[in-house]
Amino acid sequence: MSHQGDSPAPALKKIDITIARLRLLLADVTARERALEDQRRTAHEQRNKLITFSIYGDATLDSVLAMLADVEERLAHADATGKSLTALRKRAEDELESLQLTKGIEEAKVLMQELQAKQAAPVDAADALSAAEIQAEIARLQTLINEASERAAKSIGRRG
Repeated sequence: MSHQGDSPAPALKKIDITIARLRLLLADVTARERALEDQRRTAHEQRNKLITFSIYGDATLDSVLAMLADVEERLAHADATGKSLTALRKRAEDELESLQLTKGIEEAKVLMQELQAKQAAPVDAADALSAAEIQAEIARLQTLINEASERAAKSIGRRG
């Protein structure tokens, strides 16, 4: 069997590894966003309890204000972290989309090379595809490659 179609395999493998890493990153971002939401909810509850405590408790106003300042600081930190996570998510999702388009293009190119090699070879009666079917499939793959390349260029353009 010819190994002609195996040359793009390392590139596809690298794309697959990067896609897997991005998916893991996105899963981690999602988990951290949930944890942040829990922290925000807890801080809001603490703030409400401290306000009630300042009215009905026996703490000084200064101590209640100091505790409220701590809660507000944690909320501000959670908000800043949330913004960072949103930026990370957006970029990772954009990169993932581009990589998936690139992977589709690379896979289509491999298939097209195999079909072109088959097209150039002597006609094999046992072949499931006729010459016209091979030509039609090459044209379909070329269209797919062109469309995916345009989408990838637009995706990159949106980021730039």
